Order: sequence, then structure tokens, then C-alpha cells
Amino acid sequence: MIRVLIVDDSPVIRLLLRSVLEHEGFEVREASSGEQALRLLEGYRPDIVTMDVHMPGMDGYETTARILERHALPVVVVTASADAYAAATAMQALEAGALAVLDKPRGPGEPNFEACVAELLSTLRSMVQVKIVRRPRGAKKALVVPASPSPIPAAPRLVAIAASAGGPVALKALLSPLAEQPWPLLLAQHIAIGFLGSFRDWLASICRLSVRVAEHGQVLRPGVLYLAPDGHHLGVGQGLRAQLQAASGELYCPSADHLFRQVAQQLGVHGVGIQLSGMGRDGAEGLAELRRRGALTIAQEPSSAVIDAMPLAAIKLQAACQVLPPEGMAALLNSIALRSVSRSTGPEGD
Repeated sequence: MIRVLIVDDSPVIRLLLRSVLEHEGFEVREASSGEQALRLLEGYRPDIVTMDVHMPGMDGYETTARILERHALPVVVVTASADAYAAATAMQALEAGALAVLDKPRGPGEPNFEACVAELLSTLRSMVQVKIVRRPRGAKKALVVPASPSPIPAAPRLVAIAASAGGPVALKALLSPLAEQPWPLLLAQHIAIGFLGSFRDWLASICRLSVRVAEHGQVLRPGVLYLAPDGHHLGVGQGLRAQLQAASGELYCPSADHLFRQVAQQLGVHGVGIQLSGMGRDGAEGLAELRRRGALTIAQEPSSAVIDAMPLAAIKLQAACQVLPPEGMAALLNSIALRSVSRSTGPEGD
């Protein structure tokens, strides 16, 4: 039996979630505030926590951060995507280490109620299996950069990044230190429908890059990070143009494998592929194809990932030329960018 702690200040929502979860055989306890949740956790060990974000007193971001400081528990944010403040706070909770964000079910009379409930149940059942480590705030990891980095086979023209659960933690560590990038970046991040705008704004707040939702056929510009629109896979076509493909029931959307394969086919040795935290093995095969084409491929060092399954799958396939923590990836990209700019502006490539 899966034990769930529901944290939400609304008694109506707590009752609704309790009813849904108990009907499916879950054991449920409730907390009406972040402060109450922390007190309960001193003597109760759930398997997973569902977290609202807009609560009086301690909000969902601070509560999530404090839970993960003290307890190795998976946290899933359940909030209203239509509420701009709640959606923005949900992004902060993901940054703190929450595994996923889901739209809150609004009641049996709503058109998307069954879909929301199905996604909630599926997410809780999958995330409860994730091994979580405590995340002390302020702890600094040593920067790891390869002592003898593999030679860069050719000047990159595009960087493709893939992430899923735990991705925002890695993305902040990767993107925040990036200097100006002389190439476009494409990101396939699994995120619930309705939260893309808040996710884009959060990314823009943590890095120097311009962050945009891609439009089909647009020319991809240097120094811009492009995201897939809801319900679409993202790729690249001839002339360095964005290619969007509507998803049709695939398990992962946007698909990391789709992104990496398109980059491999269109750019080959001139592509860079980065595989970050996530569940499952999406991206491993595509990253392997990129490496076979001679591209630079990097997998997140597993011990630095909130969830190590995606990078481990790539490593086991020998799809990664290098294995680095996100900070090391940023240092490497900055080094390549500096070299690329120097070659383009200096005499005889100096």
C-alpha cells in the first residue's frame, strides 16, 4: 500500500484527493499547511508527498525545500496551472527538487477531471519508486571537468538538451553559468501541459539566454534556448530551422530520442547532445546515434542527478563521450564557445 501525505490548505481539495487516492487503495494523511506537514513528518513516514504551492504561511516552494533538507521523500507538486502565481511557485519547487508538477483536479464535473486523475495516479505510482537523497541547501559540489577532455571533432552549430524528472535542478546548474553561446540550444523537458509558460519564464530568470517556445519552420538563432510547445516533439531541419511534430500517444513528450536523432541526421558531427536527470531511458538511443555520427555527447554524472535513470541508460549504451555534472558541462560549453569565437574573429583561427 502506498502512503501519501497531501499538503493543501483547501479542505475541499484535500477531501477530493483523499477520495480519489483511497478509492485506488492508497493510505492517506493530510496537512493543511507547510508547517503542519513538517510536524507530521517528524513522526510519520509517507512514501510520497503531494504539495500545493499557494498556501498561507509557508508556501509550497519553502515547504518542499525544507522537506528535502530533512527527509529523503519524493515530492510531487499538485497545483492550478491557470493560477500564474501558483505555476511560478511550482517552478521554484521543481528547482528545489520536487519531481513533477501536475494540474490540480477541479472536480468530477470538469471536462478534464478523469485525465487529471489518471495522470495523478500514474505519476504517484511511478515517482514513489524513485530513490531520493536529502538536499541540504547551500551545499556546494566540487566542480568536475575532465582532466584531458576529448577533442571536439568539429565546430558545433547547435546544442540539444534532454531532461525529465529532476531536470530543473540540473538545468539551473547547467544554464546559470553559461556565457554567451554562439549557437542555438534546443531543450526537450518533460513538463505537464499548462505549465510551459511558467517554465519558460523560470528558465529566463536563471540564465543569460533568451528563452522562447519554438515555432515550426523558424530559423534557430544563436544564444536562444528553444522549448517544444505543449503536445509537440522538437527537432531541427535543413537550414537550421525548428521542426515541430504533434505527439500521437507516445510515452514521452517532448521526446529526447526524437530531438537527438534529428540533430544527428541534420548536423552530425556539428551537433552536441546533453542527457540530464530523468526516469526511464528516453534519449539514450538518440544520444548513441549522435555519437555514432561523431558529435560531442555528454551524460550527467549519475551521482549529481536527482534521478539517474536517463543518464545511466545513455552511459550503459556507451552513448556519452563524456560524463560530467551540470557545472562541468557548463564549463566545457563555455570553453568551446570561447574557442569558437576566437577562431571566427582571430587571424588564421588564432
